[in-house]
Amino acid sequence: MKKEEQNRISIHRKMEKEEEERIWIHMDLVIEILSRMPVKSLLKLKCLSKEFSRIIHSRNFVDSCLACSSNRSRLLFYFHFYEDNTLVFFSAPHRSTCSILPTRHDMTFRGVVGTSLRSPPVRGLIFCTFGPNQHVLCNPATKHNISLPQNQMLRKKGLVELLIFGYDPIFDQFKVLCISVYKIVKQPDQYQFWVLTVGKDGNIWRKIQGMPPHLVPAMRKHLCGQTGICINGVLYFKACSKNQSYTHPGNTTHVVSFDLNSEEFSLIKTNSHLTWFSKLIDFQGKLAFLSRVKDCTIEFCLLENKEWSSKVFHLPWAQKYSSRLEQISDSVLGICDGEIIFVPPKEFGFTWHLSLEKKTTRKVDFHDFQIPSNRNHLVVFFSNYADTTVSL
Repeated sequence: MKKEEQNRISIHRKMEKEEEERIWIHMDLVIEILSRMPVKSLLKLKCLSKEFSRIIHSRNFVDSCLACSSNRSRLLFYFHFYEDNTLVFFSAPHRSTCSILPTRHDMTFRGVVGTSLRSPPVRGLIFCTFGPNQHVLCNPATKHNISLPQNQMLRKKGLVELLIFGYDPIFDQFKVLCISVYKIVKQPDQYQFWVLTVGKDGNIWRKIQGMPPHLVPAMRKHLCGQTGICINGVLYFKACSKNQSYTHPGNTTHVVSFDLNSEEFSLIKTNSHLTWFSKLIDFQGKLAFLSRVKDCTIEFCLLENKEWSSKVFHLPWAQKYSSRLEQISDSVLGICDGEIIFVPPKEFGFTWHLSLEKKTTRKVDFHDFQIPSNRNHLVVFFSNYADTTVSL
């Protein structure tokens, strides 16, 4: 017995010594280290333990990844090849000086006929529409995706949908706003408004109170390639007065906001320079837009303290695209680190970057960015994308 007691004491002392010698790393430091790693490496690490998996998919970790300079301000190019229903995503860092090598992510979906991608990425997630009432959320970095539930009330033919994807930071919830109307009748009182909270409320579309009755939302998705944008938990999209039409660009255009937390609509102060061909953008957490003035001149308008300010810039490289009114705004990816980024129409091997502060332009070429020209495809592009481990 004496010997057994001595062995227990010896083992206990050894364990105490090991405990004293063990180096403990604070959780904040662990998150800081992991947030600088690429998503591929993180996905391998999460298999080590449940604790690693919990950390990597936590909100705090995703926030750290989004704040990390190596993950922020990435460009995203999206191609849908119709023949084999393949979605190809290219992401690339924005801060490169003259050339970059994009990262490629391939995803294949079965039963896909057509697709639309008009709502910008949110926390690394992409919202895709594959047909009437058929929507998918996907994460190109992890190659995970989920199909969103169909709205049974929208299964009728002849409906037009406007969908905007966003994130509510207060309750850590992803939401989709859907505005629907019949193609034939487009009166303000005929519009229906729905909200889906992803993964909540039994994944049910909820009908909500509509926007101000004198306004009609922009339902033409091709207008500058976007339906709307999400900034700090608020969705923004364009609308016009009910007695006007977006077939006449000279009519007054408005911006409507939708708070994802309160689920209420509001009308933003009107700017006379805003048109249907203007591109809504997120500038450092503030609403802004770009409009073409004439020829190769664009106007940058920013909303601060409920007042609009503006600057005018000249784009010498845009001379060859000056024949169409909308092409200049339509080629805007967005703003990264104080630079407006343009993709020339039908030319995807490079981008133009316009510095708002210096008023200078620079060209950035892509290496190994080859897309077969003989394959039918749709291309969409965005800025401010980030590779994240957001779980679906």
